[in-house]
Amino acid sequence: MNEVQFEFIPKPSGRRLAISDIHGCYKTFSALLNQLALSKDDQLFILGDAINRGPGSSQVLDQIMQLKQEGYAVYLIRGNHEQLILNAQKKSAERLKRTTKMSNSEGLVKDDKLFKKYRKLLKHSYHYLVLDEYYLVHAGFDFSKELPFENVEAMMHIKQFKAKKKFLDGKKVVVGHSPKKLGTILKRIKKGKRKLFIDNGCVNEQTEGQGNLLCLNLDTLTISIQPNLEA
Repeated sequence: MNEVQFEFIPKPSGRRLAISDIHGCYKTFSALLNQLALSKDDQLFILGDAINRGPGSSQVLDQIMQLKQEGYAVYLIRGNHEQLILNAQKKSAERLKRTTKMSNSEGLVKDDKLFKKYRKLLKHSYHYLVLDEYYLVHAGFDFSKELPFENVEAMMHIKQFKAKKKFLDGKKVVVGHSPKKLGTILKRIKKGKRKLFIDNGCVNEQTEGQGNLLCLNLDTLTISIQPNLEA
């Protein structure tokens, strides 16, 4: 689907919290949620790649759906891994089976079909979200093009981009997708950069400076850190 799915989200009475690239790390995600003590006055933004690689993709999506059903304000942005699964299920049963096996996310499928509840959740995910002071997106925007907010491929896949002031209307861009060392993430936040990273490579626990699931409080620009618990 090429139609851009986005929304402006007004500021809540509670906190605005952003997490990215959970990658099926359900135990780690649950521990981070416990650490955050989420309130129904808060907004929780998940910046894509909630699934694949880690052992608990279906549990992560179940947790997201449960929170939404209980009345929590949870917003899922689509990453390249969500799109990978959607593309595979659209292609053929064999492609879906092969893709989920390769991605360690076979729990998303039964009888060679993506569970309806997961398909619905992923299909209704956003390509990006607009807040008063932020653009939230999985990978970024291709600001070298005239219509960066219509290029969904870049939003899910772009590796590098310059956060050009003329497009941002004073906002910052918060992205996941490309894992960064914790020190790099914290340094950019402290310096007030226009482009902020929040993917610390939760599944990359063997990589120096990575291996944590992070949550950025968009109001205070503080980071909550949860080390990977899957191993």
